[in-house]
Amino acid sequence: MSHVGLITPPYTGHVAPMITLGRELQRRGHRASVISTPDAQEEVLAGGVEFIAVGAKEYPVGAMQQFTDTQGRMSGVRAIRYIIKDLARQAGVHERELPDAVRGNGIDALVVDQISTNGANLAERYDIPFVSVCSLLPLNTDHGVPPWTMFWTYDDSTPARVKNKVAYRIRYMVEKPLTDAGNSTRVKWGMPRIVTDQSFSNLAQLAQVPASFDFPRSQAPDCLHHTGPFHDYDAPDPVAFPWERLDGRPLIYATMGTLVNRKQSVFRTFAEACADLDVQLVISLGNKGAQIPRDFPGDPIVVDYAPQLDLLKRASLYIGPGGMNSLMHSLANGVPMVLVPVTYDNPGVAARAKYHGVGEFIPVGKLSARKLRAKIETVLSNTTYRDNAQRYQDTIREMKAVTRAADIVEEAFRTRRPVLRDA
Repeated sequence: MSHVGLITPPYTGHVAPMITLGRELQRRGHRASVISTPDAQEEVLAGGVEFIAVGAKEYPVGAMQQFTDTQGRMSGVRAIRYIIKDLARQAGVHERELPDAVRGNGIDALVVDQISTNGANLAERYDIPFVSVCSLLPLNTDHGVPPWTMFWTYDDSTPARVKNKVAYRIRYMVEKPLTDAGNSTRVKWGMPRIVTDQSFSNLAQLAQVPASFDFPRSQAPDCLHHTGPFHDYDAPDPVAFPWERLDGRPLIYATMGTLVNRKQSVFRTFAEACADLDVQLVISLGNKGAQIPRDFPGDPIVVDYAPQLDLLKRASLYIGPGGMNSLMHSLANGVPMVLVPVTYDNPGVAARAKYHGVGEFIPVGKLSARKLRAKIETVLSNTTYRDNAQRYQDTIREMKAVTRAADIVEEAFRTRRPVLRDA
């Protein structure tokens, strides 16, 4: 049996799937340890997986809250640059501390988030087998598919491919600080420089997005597997909620996730848009301990944190930025959506939601109560959106994603050969 280290940044949307995969590996007799900065420890231990901290000096407990307080008010390229800068800083921590954390704890196999570049570098340096996890949309370059940061949809024409190529060049420029940080480590470790895609595993790459929700990929590596989201949809959620306040009207669940949630005006716009509709709005601020606004129009239920899966089981509509975890929670319950993409992969996710007919979107920079109300009415009144979402509900439940992901991980580590996806 292996001791598997799961390397991830401390962002909830990245930590949560690693916990679920780690738990499945433990169930199979392996030892599993999530490796991240101290702010992830409480969530990891509560999830029943071991934790190894790195970066305690640069990232003491509370650093994630400070990061989100600043970054959560940003959008677009500015927000991407901010998180890239943070990831580059984490890469510096990994350069110094990962070798001792991994080798000192007897870790002999790694699962590495695609955006943790020095996890891959460490695996190569010490000849440790590793598998990549795409917690976001896959970051792999594919000129037939728009980059994950773009709003536009899939188009197989030559002009569209040229447009995509230009967009990838822009993406590489924005991500350059992280690429440079990874290559700086490689030079110090006596390894040749690489480009972004070369930091992904050649044994297996696991994508949380189902293939049926992604755009068609013509340049995907043979070891890229769209396993589906790593979630336990039937696990109890201990988060408290005033269930007695639900009154039987169609329920709309709205959140801005855990990273882009500091724009209070966005939550107010949600409330204004729903105030005159015959619906009940629940707003989760996504920030434990946050002050609860009391003056939102329409008297919505507003909580600092919510039992998301339990609410989505009752919901008629989901409103959110398009973070991968929340969106998959929505589809796993057959709930259509109106997305308000902010940054990162939000635009790419929103484009896919519209392309596959499960929802509509409004970029946060164009958000208004009037526009949002119109989108809500469109999605609620047209049963096609719900019908399409419910087809994904069946697909996602049948994928048994965590089981499949663990099978691939075990095969990759056992054989040290690429695990090829089925044709």
